[in-house]
Amino acid sequence: MATTGASLETPKRMTRRRAETRRRVMAAAYEVFTETGIRDAPVELICERAGFTRGAFYSNFASKEELFLAIYEVEMQERADRLRAAVDKAVAAADLASPDTADRVMRSVGALFMESVTADETWYLLNAEFRAQALRRPDLRAPTAAADLRFQDALAEILQNMLGRLDLRLAVDARSAVVTVVALYTAMLERSLLDDVPAEADSRYLTDVLPRLLTALTTAGR
Repeated sequence: MATTGASLETPKRMTRRRAETRRRVMAAAYEVFTETGIRDAPVELICERAGFTRGAFYSNFASKEELFLAIYEVEMQERADRLRAAVDKAVAAADLASPDTADRVMRSVGALFMESVTADETWYLLNAEFRAQALRRPDLRAPTAAADLRFQDALAEILQNMLGRLDLRLAVDARSAVVTVVALYTAMLERSLLDDVPAEADSRYLTDVLPRLLTALTTAGR
């Protein structure tokens, strides 16, 4: 069954009861996907964990892939909110008159973001599995790309806001900067998994390399 982006967002006039059903199905699916992977996750098990029938599942989602994309939207929004809070906290605590303020803020943001990196390892595994499917299936590419662009736009807004408060601006377009930063973060998670070393044990990517990368992508504001 083809998957489209049309039904991924919660309808504006959805009843409270249906919204709760959708939330519980998504929560149960995240749990089951983590245990079995997306491809091997039985719809019946997701329904059992959520406490609903298959009818409740298919009245909200056309497929497991559409369900995962709905989860993806929620997870990415949470990560954007987390990053926004980390940036606000770092900038608020900074001495904006100091010449090394930008570097200090970027290091602080990296350190604050490390607090949730372990949970992101679990998410990375699910996301990597889904993206492999999306690359193979034309019907999944467009909705996956659209979800990615929404996340990138949210990160770009956060990044530009932070730099503006530091009297800096990007030397490249915002989306390119975001793609570069996300690639670094993803590579760090993948490296920690392949090396079987907790990401926290090697945090230099976020507390040293990331600040240097952001500095290289910025210039004085105007």
